[in-house]
Amino acid sequence: MSTSPLPPRPPAPPQAPRSSSNIVAIALLVLALIVLISGIAIWTGLKFLSHNLRMQVEEGRGGQKQVSINTPVGSIEVRHEVREDTLDLPIYPGATQVKDTDSATVDLGFGGEAGVHILAAKFETSDSLESVKAFYKKHLGSGVTRLTEQGLGGKTTFELKSNNEERVVALEGTVGKTQIKLVRVSFGNNESN
Repeated sequence: MSTSPLPPRPPAPPQAPRSSSNIVAIALLVLALIVLISGIAIWTGLKFLSHNLRMQVEEGRGGQKQVSINTPVGSIEVRHEVREDTLDLPIYPGATQVKDTDSATVDLGFGGEAGVHILAAKFETSDSLESVKAFYKKHLGSGVTRLTEQGLGGKTTFELKSNNEERVVALEGTVGKTQIKLVRVSFGNNESN
């Protein structure tokens, strides 16, 4: 007996490529590479900053501390003393400067000509809020770009803005006293120290 030959079989369909496992492996490899490069960059940056960071703390007049921090990208200096002649704002006659943490000089340098210079000081007087307000209205005159008053005995704020400088006089009446807060912020190299 003879058997008849088997009919030819159709070719087996090609197997789908196992690309999903290859894509996952490639994605994990790329992710690991990114994490490794980021870690090296952060470590190198921190090492660079730690070798180039200079911090200095000194005791100034009256026991106030002065802090200076210098980095390759900029600097900051904080002093808890404000020279009245650098405020570039009139000081109410007879007002005394309040020596606390509200008064400070802050210099932020960003390399080159760029920088921010901030002076803030607080004064007090036993004169009425109305007397102090009248003094500043007269002495600041037309330089005031914005005046804000909040009710009787409340706060009064004079703002003076120019190209590279902003000055603020904030007045507040308290029991038997008037607080005067003077702030000067200059941008760039517009400092008159």
